Amino acid sequence: MSAAPLRDNKASIERVLGTSSEIAVMPQVVYKIVEMVRSESSSASDLEREIVVDPAFSAKVLAQANSAFFVLPKRVTSIREAVMFLGFKQVRMIAMQVGVFDFFVGKTDKDSLRRRTWWRHALDTAAAARSLAVEIRKGNADEAYTCGLLHSLGKTLLCRHDAEAYTKVEYLMEHGAPAWQAEQTIYGCHHIEVIQAAGKHWGLPVEIVEGLDYLSPADGDDFANLRAVVAIGEGIATLSTHGSSDPEHDAERLPEWALNQLEIDPDAVQGIVASTLAELAATAAKNH
Repeated sequence: MSAAPLRDNKASIERVLGTSSEIAVMPQVVYKIVEMVRSESSSASDLEREIVVDPAFSAKVLAQANSAFFVLPKRVTSIREAVMFLGFKQVRMIAMQVGVFDFFVGKTDKDSLRRRTWWRHALDTAAAARSLAVEIRKGNADEAYTCGLLHSLGKTLLCRHDAEAYTKVEYLMEHGAPAWQAEQTIYGCHHIEVIQAAGKHWGLPVEIVEGLDYLSPADGDDFANLRAVVAIGEGIATLSTHGSSDPEHDAERLPEWALNQLEIDPDAVQGIVASTLAELAATAAKNH
């Protein structure tokens, strides 16, 4: 996987994002929930208080909690009950998903299909990154999940700015260009630059903003492990989407810099990939 080069694309990014009023659309509760990811003192009551402030948002969270995926023993009718049955971290992840999902809703059938694919990939990347962080005990698992969930949001912002232009991006990708390079060619900037700029505008924590750059090789800074975990999670999610005709060589399709950064034993990579792919497949089966 080729890393995206550093460029000064400020003008292009500003053109894509538009005015401050146009991009300040992330639900306020999502900011609060992301802050809770970083705080060890956050409690279930803190989470409940943030969610119930917005009745529409609260209803969406409850609908998701009551979905067939979770198979609860009874229908939950309050956020407090949802936390009791599912746990604080699970409800927090549901709330983050609900808060981000609207970005992936397209205006046309073509847009919707494209963005649904990105949404599925975002969920898989989040789950894979979190699973990896837990397994190797490097990087914050909750931060890895958050970065995985948000990592492709820049693509939806590019698409919202000019959907037809993204069709040109896809054409270049079909002819071998990596996504970031195709986006750079068409828009003058790529999805990582866009989501990082939006994240800064939204006031997301620096850990999350830096962790979103899953294509740049880690250079030993404070966020190196987080970026590496997200990079490998994204690679495994890609394998989950496209499948593998040669599982023994799946590890070769993961970014080498990230494996080195996390000091993952080469002999362990195949097992990690296989177990994570099985986890993603099981989750997908439960969703259908």
